[in-house]
Amino acid sequence: MEPWIHPETREAPGLPPLAVRVPRRNFEGLFQHALRPAGLFAQALRDVGYDPDAVEEVLPLEVWRASLAVARRHACPGLTSEDANRVLGTHYVDGFAQTLVGRIFAAAAPLLGAERCLARLPTYLRAGRDDMKLLLEPVRTREWRARVVDADPLPDFVAGVVEQVLRRTRVLPRVDVLERAEHVYSLRIRWDEA
Repeated sequence: MEPWIHPETREAPGLPPLAVRVPRRNFEGLFQHALRPAGLFAQALRDVGYDPDAVEEVLPLEVWRASLAVARRHACPGLTSEDANRVLGTHYVDGFAQTLVGRIFAAAAPLLGAERCLARLPTYLRAGRDDMKLLLEPVRTREWRARVVDADPLPDFVAGVVEQVLRRTRVLPRVDVLERAEHVYSLRIRWDEA
């Protein structure tokens, strides 16, 4: 399978890398549709730069990361950072499924099945962060490997996303983080038929 590489993120020699921007729809899916913060949680998000009433279409990656840290504290107290990130990845997919585009995906996922959804995973990730690069490889029946190149990785969040995407296809998934490095990680993706 060919690796997915978004052409606009290839860096030209000698030029500084492009600043990573996160689409507002990522924030809306996770916060407005899934977690629905109020009170101190909502105020903490505003304090780190995410205001649900603002009009920016994209926000800096730093605001996304700070917002996830706020969500870990408020929505996942007592969990390790890795476990909280996985839970937030699951909530992210649930919130995305409530958006216009997400409702279309949620309706199509059971018809597509696990393998076809996995094959589309690079496109799904690109919708959230177009700076990430994903390589997918089928290993055997109901097992794939993913290698993700990301300047600011959150492998457990992505593992939660992948698990929840596969759950939408009506299988029982398990995604394990196999390798963690500074700018790359790998995932083992397995599932059983429900």
